[in-house]
Amino acid sequence: MGLGRFITGKAATEQSDKDGLWYTLHNQLFMDEDGQLYLVPRNFKTDGYTIPLWIAWLGGGKMQWDIRPAIEHDFECKFHQEILVKLTIYELMQKGLIRNKTVDDRGILICENIPAEYLELRKVNFSQVNGKFKRMMKATNCIKSWRINMMRFCVNFNPGWIATRNNSFDLANIYKKGCE
Repeated sequence: MGLGRFITGKAATEQSDKDGLWYTLHNQLFMDEDGQLYLVPRNFKTDGYTIPLWIAWLGGGKMQWDIRPAIEHDFECKFHQEILVKLTIYELMQKGLIRNKTVDDRGILICENIPAEYLELRKVNFSQVNGKFKRMMKATNCIKSWRINMMRFCVNFNPGWIATRNNSFDLANIYKKGCE
């Protein structure tokens, strides 16, 4: 099996009314090593990498690395679900749901809103979420191995997992701000 990869460009965010939280501006697509596509919808609220503020201050902040793995991890930890895309990249392109966009003189892929009929929610457990987080960090090719291993170890102590066990995501309101 190969390494997973992000299909869409790096995350763009907009600060929310609450300090330390941002809304994602674009849909995020990740293809895992088995070829399965996963979506995190735009307008999801995230804190980036969940790092204690004093450590983030010493280490350069919560958003200094490619934050796409943190966004997906936040989504899956909050809902104990992942969103599977039931189409291939080719089918998404054929339907006009993936397109090129020029940003800062470079081309990136943008994912338009994928209709709910092409999506599926699937329950995930703590180990699955944390394992995908590690694979996603590796896929960024910008986070050092020792840091990936350290962050993967640290998410084992996430007390928020228990607090969010009753959350459920609503695909009917997938792209609305505040649906989280």
